[in-house]
Amino acid sequence: MASYILRRVLQAIPILFGVAVIVFLIIQLAPGSPVDRFRTPRVSPAQIQALIVQYGLDKPVGEQFVKWITSFAQVWRPDAWGFSFLDGQPVLSKIIERVPATLRLMGASLLVTILFAIPIGVLAAVKQYSWTDKIITTLATIGYAVPSFILGLYTLYVGGVLLKGPSGTGLFPLFGMQSLGKTSDFGDLLWHLALPVTSLAIQQVAGWARYMRSSMLEVLHQDYVRTAKAKGLPARAVLGKHALRNALIPIITLLGLSIPALLAGAAITETIFSYPGLGSMFVQSVGTRDYPVVLALTMVGAVTVILGNLLADVLYAVVDPRIKY
Repeated sequence: MASYILRRVLQAIPILFGVAVIVFLIIQLAPGSPVDRFRTPRVSPAQIQALIVQYGLDKPVGEQFVKWITSFAQVWRPDAWGFSFLDGQPVLSKIIERVPATLRLMGASLLVTILFAIPIGVLAAVKQYSWTDKIITTLATIGYAVPSFILGLYTLYVGGVLLKGPSGTGLFPLFGMQSLGKTSDFGDLLWHLALPVTSLAIQQVAGWARYMRSSMLEVLHQDYVRTAKAKGLPARAVLGKHALRNALIPIITLLGLSIPALLAGAAITETIFSYPGLGSMFVQSVGTRDYPVVLALTMVGAVTVILGNLLADVLYAVVDPRIKY
């Protein structure tokens, strides 16, 4: 296993380099420039040129890339990932500051997904072709098909506008991570997480439930399950001890594969709910052409995808002893 993980890590190096090249070229080919927001009658052409020189945008593209990628690899330096064009802060420190908020959102969404998707999928499999199965399958298909931004907007409208709290205002907060002056209130944090977690988890629950139903149906038709039923074991024991444990094997691999999906969905969800995480910072950085932040967050996303796939492979081997690497 250790040698397999080492090989995968080494294979990830050229993949990350390829991602870096492609993303850097796309940013260079994108219309506009980071200094365009300074082009006003009050700013002279000499000042604009000084900004271009300060940002290093006057250098050839190849030289800019080499300078960026060599410094980007030196993660032990606080200024390794450059400085934001927007506020001049080190990109690495800005990302580290936002990581806990995104981890809370992703972790809570993943927990909600596990708690709801597995029982729903099992119920649909046990009640195959019944009205319960048809309703679950239909709702799961709709939940999986609806775009993330539509889910976010409707969740925001229903939870923050239609549903009223005791004071007559929206039942749930419309934006932010915590109320003003309640930075250490855990209950307030959970209250603010309710809507974004619901929005982010709906698609995950829908997808996982469909996977769980398919996996459970496959296991229920295996010989050892029929043998357990023939022995007269209670239905709960057959489902829980024999069927469910084996049906969870392919589902466990979704834990790793869901991490990149949650990170991508967080960009939309955090923007809609004004949640101060990595996703909203990425969208803001794209809009303001803050190239160092965009490049850094894209590479963080690439690393997350690779680690998620590696985690899925490792978990599959851990839970299924038949798999050997």
